[in-house]
Amino acid sequence: MSGISNQTNRGKIYLVGAGPGDPELLTIKALKILRKADIVFYDDLVSPRILGVCRKRIQMVYVGKRLGIHSCLQNEINDKLIQASVEHKTIVRLKGGDPSIFGRVGEEYASILQAGISCEIIAGITTASGVASSLGFPLTHRDFAREILFLSGHKKDGVNTDAFRNINCIGKTIIIYMGLNSLTLIASELIRSGNLPSTRIAVIQNATLDSERVFTGNLETIESIVTKNEVKSPAILVIGEIVRFYEEMKFLKNGCASILSPV
Repeated sequence: MSGISNQTNRGKIYLVGAGPGDPELLTIKALKILRKADIVFYDDLVSPRILGVCRKRIQMVYVGKRLGIHSCLQNEINDKLIQASVEHKTIVRLKGGDPSIFGRVGEEYASILQAGISCEIIAGITTASGVASSLGFPLTHRDFAREILFLSGHKKDGVNTDAFRNINCIGKTIIIYMGLNSLTLIASELIRSGNLPSTRIAVIQNATLDSERVFTGNLETIESIVTKNEVKSPAILVIGEIVRFYEEMKFLKNGCASILSPV
């Protein structure tokens, strides 16, 4: 779309993080913007409960994108946002999690500014943090995880297996977004890179929602566990000894004695 140099009488576009799904995890700033929005463009990972906090009778536009299924191409979304600024005062582009983490916010932000439209990014709680608090385990621990890696299982032109080559899982919490459909390749690549097949992994479906499901295993067994339980997207993967910490804490919460020691 051609650039627009004059902002006069144009609305402002907000790129808003919706958090992992639970509406109570929305930031106060995000909530304020949603309640004054004139139009909301929302993606596939925004839960209906989040949409429910918007004002009634405003225009809601679905622009979801999932692997292999695109209701809108990215360029089309950019154009829709810019066009909406002609007709509306407050425009919201609502994204699951935090828009700056695998949310394509950079593409949208650049397109909007190049068109001469005022734009603001509003951070959200990323799914990784939501998962950790929901399940009751830390992403870091002095004995088990001193680093965090945020990785995507998918890239613009296909599966992102390159990201998992030569990664040593020891001492790290590895969070993988959009990795469920690439789970077999990811596990194989990590084992090929020298990680033990017994390395712990968790798959969390619908994080922080009432329908949340958690499955744990190791790099060798997780594929069969996910297949048996018919796990579907959206799901996030957590890899590392911090998963064992979660399993031990689950035993403790259930009243079972357990001794946890780092390896």
